[in-house]
Amino acid sequence: MLNKTLAGFFAVFLGLFGVHYFYVGKVFRGVVQFLFFWSMVILVNNSGGPAEELFAFMVAFSVLIPVLTGIVWWATPKERWQAKYDPESLPQHTPLGIAAPAVQDTKALKAEGIRYYRSADYDLAIEAFLEAAAIDLGDAGTHFNLACSYAQLGQYPEAMRHLELSVTFGLPKPERIEKHPALAAMRKHSAYQVFRSNNYRRLNLLEMAPSPAETETEILEDFASPPPSAQSGPTYTPKAAFPEQPAAPPDLLEQIARLRELHDAGILTQREYQAQKERLLG
Repeated sequence: MLNKTLAGFFAVFLGLFGVHYFYVGKVFRGVVQFLFFWSMVILVNNSGGPAEELFAFMVAFSVLIPVLTGIVWWATPKERWQAKYDPESLPQHTPLGIAAPAVQDTKALKAEGIRYYRSADYDLAIEAFLEAAAIDLGDAGTHFNLACSYAQLGQYPEAMRHLELSVTFGLPKPERIEKHPALAAMRKHSAYQVFRSNNYRRLNLLEMAPSPAETETEILEDFASPPPSAQSGPTYTPKAAFPEQPAAPPDLLEQIARLRELHDAGILTQREYQAQKERLLG
């Protein structure tokens, strides 16, 4: 990183030898300044009459120009001077609404989370996965791993929250939600059945929102259901069998609608919402 003040000092006091140009990397101009000064000095010493006065004026001119250059450099704003002579030292600015590239690789964090998960240290696994999600919010696999980890701890609301995020961000092979053993206990709960019937959303679109009467009837019916007995086994029958073929990923409009729901619910900040929307739109 070059120092503007030091460059001006070189121009004022050593500029007649071209030192200031050498300092900022303008080697050719520094060589020209150096040769011009000494050429004029030699010509003054070897000439007489009017020519001597002319060459003396040229020597004074070669001394005065660097002094003026140094004064101009001192008066120039730092960023403007750096942009011209030291552009590498300028900070890189990211336009608003565009997410900056990830400064840390999430692979190591995800591998650490998987290692903790396999050793049943679910709290530590969640910490690692949350760090990875903070770096790359749109990683569907990270949110799915978080859902499995929260489900193992019985924290089903958080598990469903991250399932929703994983589906929103285009989870590969979404049929894993119905088959993964870590989610087996959660799949038996009535709240999960509502979540699944709403296409893995905790938040309904405005036009799909049920009326208050329908919501109240559904909740009462769930609470009135007798618990499954140990002898007869679970009595719950899913409303619809999960399709044999892998479910198609949500289209672009549906993903944008989901992002809007998450933003309106306060799950995504305005910056995160804009970044993910830009990512979907390419």
